[in-house]
Amino acid sequence: MAGRGNPSFLKNQKAQKRVAKANAKRAARMAKNAEKAAGRTGGEPSDEENGALSETLENGDATPESEATPDEGATPA
Repeated sequence: MAGRGNPSFLKNQKAQKRVAKANAKRAARMAKNAEKAAGRTGGEPSDEENGALSETLENGDATPESEATPDEGATPA
């Protein structure tokens, strides 16, 4: 009657180590791919790496998009 009951403590430990190793490999692969992508784009970090900094650089100012600038809210005369 194999397969009945919960897995043993050692099997759980082995499974946890396997998952941790897979996660470490995945993180290393993602870092390597990000490094390659940064090299292809001229060394600039991706949007995921610099987060909100990219929004301020694209807009040219430090105001968030939710705030209206004076010329956006003005009506044409």
